[in-house]
Amino acid sequence: MAAVVSAKEAVQARSAAVFLPTIDALLGDLPSAHGALPIGRRIAGQGCHGAMPSAASIGARLPAVSAQVSRIRFVYFPSTDDGDRRMACHQHLVCAEVLLGRVLAARAAGLRPIAPALDHAAEARAMVRPPRGLFHAATLEYRRWFDADGAARAQPLTQEALAEQLAVVDGLPMEEARHRAAHRSHALPAADQAWLIDRRSTPLPQRPLNQAEFHALASAIDGAWQACDGSSHGERANRQIALRVVAMLGSLLDEYTAAPFQVEALAQAFTRRHLIHLRQTIESSRQAEASSRVLLTGPKAWFAAKAARMHAEHQIGLSMSPAAFPTLRLSTRPVIAVVGGRLRTFVHGWHRGTARPEATFTAFG
Repeated sequence: MAAVVSAKEAVQARSAAVFLPTIDALLGDLPSAHGALPIGRRIAGQGCHGAMPSAASIGARLPAVSAQVSRIRFVYFPSTDDGDRRMACHQHLVCAEVLLGRVLAARAAGLRPIAPALDHAAEARAMVRPPRGLFHAATLEYRRWFDADGAARAQPLTQEALAEQLAVVDGLPMEEARHRAAHRSHALPAADQAWLIDRRSTPLPQRPLNQAEFHALASAIDGAWQACDGSSHGERANRQIALRVVAMLGSLLDEYTAAPFQVEALAQAFTRRHLIHLRQTIESSRQAEASSRVLLTGPKAWFAAKAARMHAEHQIGLSMSPAAFPTLRLSTRPVIAVVGGRLRTFVHGWHRGTARPEATFTAFG
C-alpha cells in the first residue's frame, strides 16, 4: 500500500511539473481591448484581459496561491440600445470569469482544479453521515460509516479500506472484495473522497470545480460565444479568449472527459487539446520510465512512470471507444488493448490496419 501511495504521489507531481508551462503558454497573451473599446474601471494592480498581476496584489488577497496566477478577463461592452442582449452577454462573461478564476487559483494551490465525474451527490456520500438506524449492521453502508461497536467513524471508509476489511474480516478474495466495495456500497475511491473533503475546507476563491460547476462554466462560455456573434473587435476578442480558455481546460484534465460544450468550435478545441495532453502524458511517462531504469532510482519511480503511462493509454482508449462518437455506427465492435507497450485496436481479432472487408464504418444521422 505504501508503494502504491508513493507511486500516485509521484505521478501527480510529475504531471504537474510537465504541463504547467503548456497551460501558462495558452494564457500568456490573450487578446486585449485596449485602444478599441472602453473596458470599464479596473482597480490598479489587478490586471485585465489575461495580464499577469503583481506579486504584491496577489499576496494581499490569496496568500496560499502562487504569484503566477493568471487573471482571465473578457471584453465588456458599453451600454447601447440593445441593452438586454448586452446584459445577457455580460452575465455569461462574469460567470465564466469567476469560475475560471477558481480553476486557476486551485491549480496554483496544487489542487486538482476540476473533477467532472464528482457531483453534489458524491459529496453528500462522503460528508453526510446517515442515521445509524437506517441500515442493518450487516450492510456495507453501515460498515462504511460505523465500526463493529456501533461508534461513528470520523470519515467513511473508502473503497480501498472497505475492500481490505471485507478481505481481512470476512475472508473474501481481494478481487471479490473490491467488486463488492465498488458496486454494493456508496464508498468512493480514496483519491476522490480526499478531494471532496479538501474541497469543502478550501476557501471559495480557490475552491476546485465539481461536475455541476464545470457544466455551469461550459454553459457560460457557450453563452458568451453565442452572444458575441458580431464583427466588432470586442466580440472577436471574446471568441478568441473563449477558444484559448477551453483549450486550457482540456489540458487540465487527466481523465478522459467528453467535451461539455454545445458550440462545435469550442467542443473541437477542447477535445483536440485534451487528447494532446493525454498523449503527452504517455510520452512523458515513457521518458520517465526509461530514465528511472538508467539512473537506478528504484522500483517506486519506475512503477510511478509505468502507472502514469498505462493510465493515460487507458484514457486514450476511452476516447477512441464507440461511445465517444455517437455519430458513428460500428458494424463490428472493436477491442482496444495495449500490446507490446502500444495501444492497438482490433476488429474480428485483426489489427485495425489490416484490410478486412467486414470491418467497415457507416455513418448515420
